[in-house]
Amino acid sequence: MDATTYAQETKQRKAPLTLAQAVAGLPITEWSHADKIRFFAWFLVRRCDRQHFTGTDIGRCYDELDLQRPTGISPFLNQMSQGRSRQLLRNASGYRLERSTLGELDARFGAHPNTVHVRKLLEDLPAKVPDVAEREFLDEALICFRNQAFRAAIVMCWNLAFDHLLNFVLKHHLAKFNAQWATSLPKRNQKARVQQIGHRDDFSELKESEVLTICKGAAIINPDVYKILDEKLDKRNTAAHPSTAKIGQIQAEGVIDDLVTNVILKLPL
Repeated sequence: MDATTYAQETKQRKAPLTLAQAVAGLPITEWSHADKIRFFAWFLVRRCDRQHFTGTDIGRCYDELDLQRPTGISPFLNQMSQGRSRQLLRNASGYRLERSTLGELDARFGAHPNTVHVRKLLEDLPAKVPDVAEREFLDEALICFRNQAFRAAIVMCWNLAFDHLLNFVLKHHLAKFNAQWATSLPKRNQKARVQQIGHRDDFSELKESEVLTICKGAAIINPDVYKILDEKLDKRNTAAHPSTAKIGQIQAEGVIDDLVTNVILKLPL
């Protein structure tokens, strides 16, 4: 991604990330001071639209995240701005990132508008997801997505959406679900340990695909939501099991966007 393209995409974002949001899911406490300073420099340039920054600006970043500062910030900045492979350029206004270094940091930490959209979907969900177990799935899905573990992000987002569906059934449509189970899957119902779902753990009697079939038959979910869940279950299986299929950022964003927008937010608890 070149600087012009990145700048154009940055302008399209509705709201800039705060520093705390930008580091969420990143192992910043394990980084060296040099790596922290490079990240802070990138954040100031890309997220805060700063043309230049100073050691004081970098220090404020440390303080905002409650991170211990190095003994001195200036020696790091001076070292990065010297030599043939300098990472910073310096003038009377302060420091700025050298072009190739900025490009490397963009590739590592930058995000396309759709990525920002998906992150915001996940970040805004806690206020709409009261269940504790769902919050745990949500936190893990966001961590996986931020760290580009896209297979894991798909798996965790499916877990979140499916758990949400089960909570939706338990809270609003349990009688309809139980009645339909005997109709849609009579043999499965007869052989099950329990023939009526009463608690969350009882769903373990059924495969995920069977739960979807029963929900569709009982009109607990409409055909569009069923189609989305059925399709995303296949994608979850592809992501979760060893295969040669490549799972990248675009695929993960599509799965997460669809599950959050068209399933979780359409089935309010």
